[in-house]
Amino acid sequence: MKYGMFLPSGPLARLTESARKIESAGFDSIWQGEFVNSALIPLGLVIPATERIKLGAGIVLAFAHSPVMITFAALDLDYLSGGRFILGLGAAHPNRNNNWYAGHDAGKPVSQMREYVQLVRLITEKSPVGGPIEFQGTYYHVRARDFTPRRTEKPRPRFPIYIAAVKPKMAQLTGELADGLIGNPMFSPRHVRENVLPAVSSGLKTSNRDRAGFEILGQCFTVIDNDLATAYRVAARTFLFSIWARIYDDIMTAEGFGHVLEEVRTLQKSGKPEAAIEKIPREMIDAFAAVGPIDRVRERIRSREGLLDTVILAVPSTQTTAEEQDHYRARILEAFAS
Repeated sequence: MKYGMFLPSGPLARLTESARKIESAGFDSIWQGEFVNSALIPLGLVIPATERIKLGAGIVLAFAHSPVMITFAALDLDYLSGGRFILGLGAAHPNRNNNWYAGHDAGKPVSQMREYVQLVRLITEKSPVGGPIEFQGTYYHVRARDFTPRRTEKPRPRFPIYIAAVKPKMAQLTGELADGLIGNPMFSPRHVRENVLPAVSSGLKTSNRDRAGFEILGQCFTVIDNDLATAYRVAARTFLFSIWARIYDDIMTAEGFGHVLEEVRTLQKSGKPEAAIEKIPREMIDAFAAVGPIDRVRERIRSREGLLDTVILAVPSTQTTAEEQDHYRARILEAFAS
């Protein structure tokens, strides 16, 4: 099993130093998410600081961006990194895509993502030669009589596309069209085993591909601390955001913690975050995260062996200082260095 890690936020020196440390620890990939920031620019900044490690956009909020312009950016990053870039695409919530980002989200994430990936592949294929390009889909339309070819050479025929998939229909599409799947922080071993892997297998079968050429990544909040109570509390702070966002309710409920959600939200609405944290049971944290002393954390990560190809060891960023994040990031690199 391989390991990845997200870049921290902060100034350029912090980004490049972190990237060097992650690569030196033997990790397979570095990832950058997107929320109120770019998933692409930080990866471009750390290219000169790294030599071998893969650089993944995890994830670009697809429906907030033009698929053509995202393809150009991906081609640039793949060229500048010498073929180390991975384009991760995700759907996000229609309200956020349309009302926060002024994007184009039709509320049909699976069928829209299908077209998005098809168009990215088409532009990638046509980019070296240009000429006429026409794509008439339900959500995207391109009609270019004489598309201008790109002058930069491609380091490989195409960059890999990964899709963020939680539910079976998107996981099936991912297996059919993409090169890999990115799981969210609530990617429990049970959820992967029962819901994700069968759907991916169905998609791979549709496209006549085998599992060996497809990568499945899952995020796991990781807190290494000899004080187990402290580790649980740090992780619980991050769970507050996941519960507030409501996007993981079905997974949390399937794990047996549906009753916790409304209790925590009621306390959040009442302005009692500390009491809300206390309501999150340790069993719930253990279902999704890996916390505690090093040996305990390693055991929790090993439970994903055979289910995931790569674990993105994620440092909790909600209600933690930059110093705390750097501390826990250093502990992870020390524990999982190869």
